[in-house]
Amino acid sequence: MSILLTYLWERTLDGWRHSPDLGGLSDALNVARTEARATAESTARTLDQIKQELKSTVELVQQSATKIQQNGNMAEEARAAAKDATEVGKATLEIAREIRNKRPQEQANGPTSYAAAAARGVPLAGTYNAQSVKQPSAQTQREVIMNIRDPLTVQSLRAMNPSNLKMHVQRAIEQSGNENIVNVKIVSSNQLKSGDLSIKTASSREVEALRQFADDWAHRIGSGTTVQIPTFGVLAHGIRTSTMDMSKLDEIRAQILQDNRPFIPRAEIRHIGWLTRDATTKTATTITIEFTKPEDANKIIDEGLIWQGEVFQCERYERQCRVKQCFKCQRYGHIGTQCKAATACGHCAQEHDTRDCPSRAGQAVTRKCAACRGEHEAWSRQCPTRKDEIAKARTAYEMRPRYHHVSQTAGQNVQTDTPTSTIQRRRASQLVAATQPIQLTRNRSQIGRGQKRTNAGTTIGPLDQETPSTQANASQRPHRQIIPSRRALESTGLNTRAIQNNSSHHIEIDSNDDA
Repeated sequence: MSILLTYLWERTLDGWRHSPDLGGLSDALNVARTEARATAESTARTLDQIKQELKSTVELVQQSATKIQQNGNMAEEARAAAKDATEVGKATLEIAREIRNKRPQEQANGPTSYAAAAARGVPLAGTYNAQSVKQPSAQTQREVIMNIRDPLTVQSLRAMNPSNLKMHVQRAIEQSGNENIVNVKIVSSNQLKSGDLSIKTASSREVEALRQFADDWAHRIGSGTTVQIPTFGVLAHGIRTSTMDMSKLDEIRAQILQDNRPFIPRAEIRHIGWLTRDATTKTATTITIEFTKPEDANKIIDEGLIWQGEVFQCERYERQCRVKQCFKCQRYGHIGTQCKAATACGHCAQEHDTRDCPSRAGQAVTRKCAACRGEHEAWSRQCPTRKDEIAKARTAYEMRPRYHHVSQTAGQNVQTDTPTSTIQRRRASQLVAATQPIQLTRNRSQIGRGQKRTNAGTTIGPLDQETPSTQANASQRPHRQIIPSRRALESTGLNTRAIQNNSSHHIEIDSNDDA
C-alpha cells in the first residue's frame, strides 16, 4: 500500500513539473491583442488618407474638365468673332472698290448739271425726304395706348368683352363734357397682355384730340390710367460720362434745350438716359434723348447735339433694333412685366428665379438654356435662338428710316414733304408748264424773320434756312417762290455723299436689358 501511495505521489509531482506556464501564456495573448489593435488603427488611418487623396484627385479632375470646357467655349467665341471680322473686312473692301471705280467716272462726267440734279432728285444737305421716313401703318396712326398701373382696374377691364369695353371707353369720353372730344367715335378697344388698353378711333385727328385732352376723360376709365404720349428718340454718340450726372436730369434737360435753342427753340424733352446699363464704366458712351415732337428729333439728327460747346453726332433711336429678352421666362419678344409664363432660371432652366439658382452659391449645376434647351446659359451668344434674334435686330437696324415720321394732325398743316422733294417737283412742273403749291419759303426781311421765329414749331437752321412750320397761320401773307440757284444744285452731289457718310455709329443691338 505504501508502495502504491509513493508511486502516485511521484506521478503527481512529475505532472506538476511538466505542466505549462499559464501566466506566460496570458501575457503572450495580451501582447498579441495589443499589436492587432495597433495594426487596425494604423490601417484605418491609412485608408482615411487614401480617401482624402482620392477626393482631392476627383476635384482636380473636375476643375480641369471645367477649364477645358470653358476654353472650348472661348475658342468657339473667338472663331465666331474672327469670322465676323472677316466678313466686315470683305464688305469694307467691296465698298472701297466701288468708291474707287466711281471716282474716275465722276471726274470724267464733270460737275452735275442743273437739269440732271433736278431730274435725279438729289437731296440737299441738312434735309430729309419722304423716302427716308417710314410711314406708320394706318392703324398705328389711329391708335391710343392707355397705361394702367392699378391691378384692380386691370382685372375689372379684363372681365369685359370687347363690345362692353368699347362702350365703356366711349361713355368715358362722352361724360368728359369737353366739346373738343365729345364727338370722337371709338371703333375698337381691346386689352393687351400687359393689361394696357389699345383704343382705335376713326381718324388720326381724333387721336391727337384724345391725347391733348387726356385729363378730361382718362381717369373715367378707372384708377391708375394714363394716356401714353409717344416720344421720338435720338441717340447722341461720344458723350463723356464725366459731363453728365443723371441724378440731375432737370439741369441736364435745361442745359440741352438752352444749347440747342437755335435749332429747336420750342422743344420739349421727355427722357434722357444712358443707352446701356454699364455706360458709367466707360469714358465716353451714347445717350438717348426722347423729344415730344418728331420735328425736333429730326432737326437734331441733321444738326447734331450741342453739349458743353461740342457737337455730337446723332441718329434716330429705334427700340426695335435691340434684342428684347424676358428676365422671367428667358424667352424673347417681351419683358418680364408682360410675361404670363412660368419662371425659368437663366442658368439651369429650372422653375426658380435666376437669382435663386444654386449655382450662385457655388453648387455644381448643369447649364441649360430655357429658350433652345441647349447646354449654355439663356443669354449665351452661342444660343441659336439668340443669334436669330440678333440677326432680326440687325436687319431692323439696317432697314430703319433715318428720320421720324411727321404726321398731319387736326388744326395743323404739317408739311411731310421736304425741301428736296419740293425742288424736284418745282423743276418738273416748270418742264411741263404746270403749277403746284410752294412749300419752301424764305423771308429776307429782319422783321419777318423775327416774326417767324415766334411761331410754334418753326426751327431756324444755319443761314436762316427754315424747315416747314408745324402750324399754319391763316393770317400769314403769301410767300414768293424760291428757286435754288444753279450752283446750289450742282453741288448737291457732294452734299449727298456727305449725308451718306454722316453716320458711323451703330445702336448696340445685342443687349441684355429688359426694357
